[in-house]
Amino acid sequence: MPSTATRDAGARRGGVELAHFWGAGDGERMLAAVLEEFRSRHPEVGVTETAYDNHGLEIKSRILKQDPPSVFVEWPDRNLEPYHRAGAIRNITDVWEDNGWADAFIEGARERSRMGGEYVAVPVDIHRMNNVFYNVELAEEMGVDPARVDDPREFLEVLEACDAGGLVGMEQPKKNPSTLVQLFTNIFIGQFGASAFAELTREDPAGLESELREALELVDAYSELASEDAAFLDMVDASDRFVARESVFFHQGDWMAGEYADVADYDYGRDWGRVNFPGTDGVYVMGVDSVVAAENAGFGPDTRTFLEFVGSPEALEILNRIKGSIPPRRDISLDSYPQFLQEQFADFERADHFPAGHALQITPGAFVEVKTAFSDFLADRDPAATAAKLVDAYQVGLDG
Repeated sequence: MPSTATRDAGARRGGVELAHFWGAGDGERMLAAVLEEFRSRHPEVGVTETAYDNHGLEIKSRILKQDPPSVFVEWPDRNLEPYHRAGAIRNITDVWEDNGWADAFIEGARERSRMGGEYVAVPVDIHRMNNVFYNVELAEEMGVDPARVDDPREFLEVLEACDAGGLVGMEQPKKNPSTLVQLFTNIFIGQFGASAFAELTREDPAGLESELREALELVDAYSELASEDAAFLDMVDASDRFVARESVFFHQGDWMAGEYADVADYDYGRDWGRVNFPGTDGVYVMGVDSVVAAENAGFGPDTRTFLEFVGSPEALEILNRIKGSIPPRRDISLDSYPQFLQEQFADFERADHFPAGHALQITPGAFVEVKTAFSDFLADRDPAATAAKLVDAYQVGLDG
């Protein structure tokens, strides 16, 4: 059963069921706007929207029960390998070819939607994960120019100064280990570079065990400076505290910026700002959401119509403008986008390296092992033991 919500938009016989994980703090308002646009253009196609808290598990369960949704949201790239290997997702190369999408979509998003020479996904956004948001007034009070902090070690010194001044430097939610994995990713890249991160995750993790230990020592030091109840905070909780001026900095993906646009009297540039995570200039750590079609779900005209819509400039202009991401197509004007997203796209154009976050960069099995290692790390705070576990975790992805 859906663990969040199921909303029926008047689905008729045939119709489309969209299963997704978008909720408060990560796309709920965006999806409502996108579906409203779809209904206005295609009133003859009914859509049922099903939101899951434990999305991946629910989708896999429904596939095993031979009751998959028509389409579902998933991270592309290596995350889709098990679905593809099991024959659970549909080859939609014909949809790509008939719509000329190969020329329209940005390379990084396009290539992460291919598997075994086939297109199996429609990328719908490009998020940036190496962001540090900051409270303009509090940063000024601390005498800190966030843009002039050069690397993760120097940033630690800034956070320590905030702590000495009686402020939480950077709130770090620890309820879900994924947020700690994200912090680790940016510390590792900021300290050792994007090429080293690629080697760690896709080539030779054992050869970088000492770098892993060093990065984990920094993760532990950052975490020590979070609020006392950080273990009970999720991403939205920590973001709310940042907006309420309870921390100087907040590290998260740019999807949070879409939420900040809804906060009254809270303006980019005046109240909050954003810089690259220290040490990651020239790097755009990508997160991509995509829509895939399930095999054995009765792929018909309605499903094809829906896929063609979600990959269209009209849909992606709305989706990314509201969600706080940049469009994965090059033929979408950003003139109506907020300044924050226009700056993000300019940074994307200037970037030299485009690594993905762990969910795309490694296999789902390896990602589970990585998150387990970080859950243990929260308890034992042992960088050496965790580094060894991470080496084993990354190797799972390479061996699989």
